[in-house]
Amino acid sequence: MLVAMGLAVVLLVVTLAFGRSPTLGLDLQGGVSVNLQPVDESGEVLDDVSNESLDEAIGIIRNRVDAVGVTEPEVSRQGSTITVQLPGATDQQDVIDLVGTTARLRFRPVLGLLPPEPTEEERAELEQTAEELRTQLGLPEGVSAQDVLDEELAAAQAALEADPEGTSTPEGPQNSYGVDVQSSEFQELAAAETQLETQVTPRDEIEADQEVVLADSNGVLYRLGPTFSSGDRVLEGEAVEDATAGLDQSGQWVVNPVFKGGEDGIDLFNEAATACYNGDPQVCPAQQGTRGQLAIVLDGEVLTAPSINEATFARDQIQISGSFDQESAQAVAVALRYGSLPLNLEPQQAETVSATLGEGALQAGIIAGLIGLVAVFVYMFAYYRLLAAVSLVSLTTSALLLWSAMSWLGATVTLAGVVGLVVSIGVAIDSSVVSFEGIKEDVRNGSTVRSVAERSMTRSYSTIVKADTSSLIGAAVLYWLSVGPVRGFAFYLGAATLLDLFSAYFVLRPGVMALSRSGRGSSPKSLGIPIDDLADPVREKLTAAARGAVKEA
Repeated sequence: MLVAMGLAVVLLVVTLAFGRSPTLGLDLQGGVSVNLQPVDESGEVLDDVSNESLDEAIGIIRNRVDAVGVTEPEVSRQGSTITVQLPGATDQQDVIDLVGTTARLRFRPVLGLLPPEPTEEERAELEQTAEELRTQLGLPEGVSAQDVLDEELAAAQAALEADPEGTSTPEGPQNSYGVDVQSSEFQELAAAETQLETQVTPRDEIEADQEVVLADSNGVLYRLGPTFSSGDRVLEGEAVEDATAGLDQSGQWVVNPVFKGGEDGIDLFNEAATACYNGDPQVCPAQQGTRGQLAIVLDGEVLTAPSINEATFARDQIQISGSFDQESAQAVAVALRYGSLPLNLEPQQAETVSATLGEGALQAGIIAGLIGLVAVFVYMFAYYRLLAAVSLVSLTTSALLLWSAMSWLGATVTLAGVVGLVVSIGVAIDSSVVSFEGIKEDVRNGSTVRSVAERSMTRSYSTIVKADTSSLIGAAVLYWLSVGPVRGFAFYLGAATLLDLFSAYFVLRPGVMALSRSGRGSSPKSLGIPIDDLADPVREKLTAAARGAVKEA
């Protein structure tokens, strides 16, 4: 008992020391909720959208929300309706713009690989290093390594035009700053400046016809050219007809896209493939001594950037290989399929929940829980006397463990979750009642508290396990079949029930046994059992003992 209580207290102290706490959901801290439904080109709601395309849309929306750092967003669906809840958000239109824009699949040539985007600490160190190197090289303020290199290249080009035969070779630096561009200091400055300029293009600044810097799921950064185009034809997802994931002859996972026929499908893709295969420096330059790469980009993320190893392809004989596992290969295949038919999502309902309303709901839930808790324990103390104190310790231990667990898991507390916690108080009290009634029944039948406590608590725990298991089954089924706030209710009810099983065995059971061995706890009266309720032999024995004590006095 003491070990379990100590564990709960230590975990709580550690949790508070690290500043951890459960996150409040939309209905408690306020925010914006938007319901989206797929529509056709005329705006009519579609009811026959496949589960796969809806799941892909949910994945895209979740990536968008995660990218802007919204705390504990919830993206779920019921039927063909996608519900997005963003706690802490305040502007409905910003949320609609974020989640409702149709995702576009684009094919962009890779212009170069970039170093990882530096952290704030690394950026400060790089800026200091660059400033020291500029001073060492004698560069004026505001002049970058790229400026020096551009001037050097311009001078070399001018010299070549003046002397095409190359009969005279210029000596020394060919820039006005007198910097040797081959020196290690200049190379280090150029590398530092390149890394300082490395920054992923914000989603709202991505343009189809502009260069961008984007990352893949592993954090690799690519400098990408504009979406490949030829005339007024643009190579986007509409060019893809189908895509599947499978294993090649060597047992490696690959993606097999099938392009549509004609100039807007495979013909346009082959134009891009030819440019990358030849390493066209203006369109798709060769990368690291190999062929050019063509990146497949969905909603601002590079799904894959394969090298193009043939100049042309049959529309159904294309294979994308790479470091795929089954999950990543299937994700790329799904993106290719539904990038060709992007889901048009239209907001059908948007609701803003004020923080004040959420705070009021939280206060009401807490007050209701406290009133219920106080009322229950007033009854418990009136009916079970000292046993109620053990029940209170058990429930407190469960509460501390639940707070710590939810804080470290980053769980979201909703109003429905608060209701689940309040209901779980009843589950915990039921466990105590089952245990105490078993002891009282045995004492009424002639046993002493000390002799019956362990046997009765063991028997009662078996009953508690069966009752709590039924609650857990109900919570699990409810969580599995429901969406939104109802899942919060089921989650917290299930979590509290699991902890009740723990506390009933490691706190309630040893606590009752310790009480039974104490002087005050061994008396039936301390359990709330009047002497008139005892069996005749027991009552007569206790009465005689009491008379003897009076006579001696």
